[in-house]
Amino acid sequence: MNNAVLVLLCAPFLGAVLAYVLGKMKINLAFWVAEIVGAMLFLASIVIFLNYSDTPINIDYTWIAYGDLKLPFGIYIDHLSIVMLLIATGLGFADIHFAHDYMGDDPDQPRYYAKVLFFIGGMILLVITKDLIGAFVGWEFMGLASYALISFWYYKNSAADAGMQAFLYTRFGDIFILAAIGLLVYYTGTLNLVELNEMANAGELPKTVALVVALFIFMGAIGKSGQFPLYPWLMNAMEGPTTVSALIHGATMVNSGIYIVARLFDFFAYTDALFIVANVAALSAFIGASSALVQKEIKKILAYSTMSHLSIAFVGLGVGSLAAGMLHLVNHAIFKALLFLSAGAVIYIAHHTKDAWKLGGLIKTAPFVALFMAMGSLSLAGVPPFSGYFSKEAVVAAAWANGNEFTKVFVTIAALLSIAYITRLWVLIFLGEPRNEDIAGSVHAPSNLWIRLPLGVLAVVTLFISIWQADIVHFILNGKEEVEPHIAGLAAFMLTGMMILFLIVVGLYVKGLNLLYKIASHHFVQTIHQILFNGYYVERMITWISKTIVVNAVAKAARWFDTNVIDYLVNATVPATQGVYKVFRAGHSGKIGTYMGQFVIGVAIIVIAILIIVKGL
Repeated sequence: MNNAVLVLLCAPFLGAVLAYVLGKMKINLAFWVAEIVGAMLFLASIVIFLNYSDTPINIDYTWIAYGDLKLPFGIYIDHLSIVMLLIATGLGFADIHFAHDYMGDDPDQPRYYAKVLFFIGGMILLVITKDLIGAFVGWEFMGLASYALISFWYYKNSAADAGMQAFLYTRFGDIFILAAIGLLVYYTGTLNLVELNEMANAGELPKTVALVVALFIFMGAIGKSGQFPLYPWLMNAMEGPTTVSALIHGATMVNSGIYIVARLFDFFAYTDALFIVANVAALSAFIGASSALVQKEIKKILAYSTMSHLSIAFVGLGVGSLAAGMLHLVNHAIFKALLFLSAGAVIYIAHHTKDAWKLGGLIKTAPFVALFMAMGSLSLAGVPPFSGYFSKEAVVAAAWANGNEFTKVFVTIAALLSIAYITRLWVLIFLGEPRNEDIAGSVHAPSNLWIRLPLGVLAVVTLFISIWQADIVHFILNGKEEVEPHIAGLAAFMLTGMMILFLIVVGLYVKGLNLLYKIASHHFVQTIHQILFNGYYVERMITWISKTIVVNAVAKAARWFDTNVIDYLVNATVPATQGVYKVFRAGHSGKIGTYMGQFVIGVAIIVIAILIIVKGL
């Protein structure tokens, strides 16, 4: 099993180098290196899963040792780590396989596959390390890789700006992680994630310090997982290739924030920080779901849905149900990877058209893609028997059992709205007739091996994994917790509400477009539409605060200091030098008596200074 761990640690980074170097020699080699390495990583994760007993894999190293200062680097793989490994490597492999056609015409494939493997390696490092230092390194590796992949088409200003925005937003959160590390070293003397949970359970941590640390870590999770208010980068990240979007939203980046909170769940529960987690997440879920209702771009609709569903998973953690939160994270990773790759297939066969309003009727050209995306949509909406139904209902039930009124209302609305925006997206893409003459008749069917195969596998998984929902929870938590029991009345209310919303959306977007246009033309509706379309203007507010208050204030302060302090000191050197010159010039009179007097005064000063020093000693 140690060999499998070694493969997980080293193969992605060595593979990244090989993919780039060999790809420069022959471009197709980049894909095959990535494909082989991706398969190796997934197989290594399966080997660990099949051979795992109830005893965690626990390996200790030292990262840096200097005198008494030691920075540990340990490997710790338990049930939670294994599930995250299977998600990262399994979906990563499917993503690489899909990219064969999707990225097949791109001349920069060596650079692309190198970054993808590095990205997966960062996630692996995060989930298998025992200490916060190693987790932080993996955390930062993913941040660097996400910046590089989002801005992959760097020659487009929009992509370059989106990559920089993702880097800055997530780095803002990462500052708090670094501060949390410093506080833990100073107050607890350990960065071991397992020990921190044990200390919390034993009540050995100062509650105030632990609360501050928990909130700092959650701030980092907010940045990585696209929660309010640091979510705008997640929407603009759609400027990267769709395969990158699938990787970020399904397999790696956004899951890392939830993972770190889940890994320190006992620590968070000890500090009562879960209350804040639940309320921030409920608000984020509502913002994401409501904003997804009016978006035009396929990937932006899915991006807002990612924000909403990750928030639903966070709500599960926040109301004290680690089982419900992690179960929804697992289900979301699968059906969201399916949806993004299906969106990639749509964009690919429609010649990179991303606007859903320009599509339509694609069910005739790509019936299998329509079927697979429908299965992912049903899972996201929470329709039984698909997996999303079980985990989403479990989170809502946990919120109603343990959450406050704010959390209950907002997470329920967000859960209900899922079926509205995802039905709208599917109908716009696949039903009716093409709404753009340039696209009509020009689409082509996707390949069976490279595009349909990973979609089909993911579709089957998101359907049949529902059979093992209880087993997944039992495995992740080692039998320590089960999901909240279904509340019959709540489940009936949710299913009825979803059915009503489904009928309304289908009626408006299939048969009632004229009525929809009339409603949309109303001034009040247009105002609401603009608020939702712009994500409640949070990005503009952050930009305004950054520019007006931070940047401009700092710039004005620096200008004042430069003008009134630096320039003054520089300009004052001339008269000061002239003054010194005049003083010393007066002593050079050419008279012996003046020189002797200066000599005597100098000697006297030296003697007095010596006497003062001697007396002081």
